[in-house]
Amino acid sequence: DEYRRQLQDRFPGLVENIFIYGPYARGVSDPDIDMRVLVLIREGDREKKDEISHLGYDIDTSGFFAAPLIGVYTKREWSECKNIDSPIYKRIASEGISVP
Repeated sequence: DEYRRQLQDRFPGLVENIFIYGPYARGVSDPDIDMRVLVLIREGDREKKDEISHLGYDIDTSGFFAAPLIGVYTKREWSECKNIDSPIYKRIASEGISVP
């Protein structure tokens, strides 16, 4: 929730969707397991994507889970992943949970 709020405050209108996938999406809740997050943005370059992921690493997650693993894709990149049926696309399509 805090990451989503900070994304909206810092990058209004840029985030298209946020997905949680991996163990947490499958219902495994363990503080030793990292939370895997994919942020889908409308557009951006490597620098913008780094800013978005680093913002998530700066949030205090103590007591909840290990440091999150955050991937950031533009809509164009995500479309390419879908077209080639990439492993990350398949994984999120099968188990990802969209975070409104």
